[in-house]
Amino acid sequence: MDLSSFKDIPVVDAHVHFWDLKAEGEMMKIKDACRFTRINLLSIYDRAKVNQNPECIYMKARHPGSFYAFGGLDYSAIFSGQRIAEPSLCKQVDAMIDIGLDGAKMVEGKPTERKVIPIAFNDDFYRDYFAHLESLGFPLLFHVNDPVEFWDPLRTPSWAKEQGWFYDATYPTKEQLYSEVENVLDRCPDLKVIFAHFYFLSANLERASDFLDRHKRVCLDLTPGIEMYYDFSARREEWRGFFIRYQDRIVYGTDIGGGQSIAEATSRAWIVRKFIEAGDEFTTPKESDNLLGGPDVPFRGLDLPNAALEKIYAGNFERLAGPRPRGLDITKALAECRRISEIAARNGVMPDDNGAAQTASILKNI
Repeated sequence: MDLSSFKDIPVVDAHVHFWDLKAEGEMMKIKDACRFTRINLLSIYDRAKVNQNPECIYMKARHPGSFYAFGGLDYSAIFSGQRIAEPSLCKQVDAMIDIGLDGAKMVEGKPTERKVIPIAFNDDFYRDYFAHLESLGFPLLFHVNDPVEFWDPLRTPSWAKEQGWFYDATYPTKEQLYSEVENVLDRCPDLKVIFAHFYFLSANLERASDFLDRHKRVCLDLTPGIEMYYDFSARREEWRGFFIRYQDRIVYGTDIGGGQSIAEATSRAWIVRKFIEAGDEFTTPKESDNLLGGPDVPFRGLDLPNAALEKIYAGNFERLAGPRPRGLDITKALAECRRISEIAARNGVMPDDNGAAQTASILKNI
């Protein structure tokens, strides 16, 4: 898809995943095709490989200035049966900063992941961690919840069921997760946090407005969940007013994945840009991946003014994470990749799949 018709405004994609070093070339092609000024790579925890921090470090090292990186946590001690993290979560944050990462990422609020790590966010386990992020002003991109229909077997779309994203009584409820986060934000009102996928509030404009009014440091990203674009279109004029009112609190993102085709990746970038830049009706492009399926109903774009677009596309994220990606401390990055590599090897990860070991071999020659 051609994105050249969109406005010539710098764009930082704040929400991209990268987990396979072999996808480096494709990621660089995606960056160019989507006309991204810079990309924020998100690491998440991995039970075998620990997290994807080494892969994100690799891209920062290989392409200085092009990639931010938000690090995932290390739950190895928890998976081995302990009740505390080792290193502690606060020490892990300090290590991210020392290495030169730009923020933290958590997917632990997605109901499927909450089953893997069944610890409430207002539990003492996380108390010092959130307070530490707040005190340091280190930004967090946080996935909490999922679309409300995923808790209703009659409304859960087939593509979500294929991913295992439908939730019975054995999962936390949507309101339980929201309640935990409210408790965290009440304790840490200055926490710099971006909630992924619009915090799954697109079906309730009034609640989204109240949430932003009560929590002044919170931002929401526009990463599909395609359901939110149908919700926005259904109350288009009201949502357009919302986007203009809260233009300082909304962040551009796509959820592009490192192994994705260029066609699928540019389709995601096109959908989000088309929706906030144009005012006409459009449908999901045929090139889109299967997570962007929905009813045969067109979206109608918001046609936002340039001042709002400049903030949403780059300014708001740069305010939180800095105008440029932080530089790496190669020595500390190498030590961390070696540490993670050893854990992954003990977990049975083979050398060809051990991104930490491969990154370490690259870093020692820089």
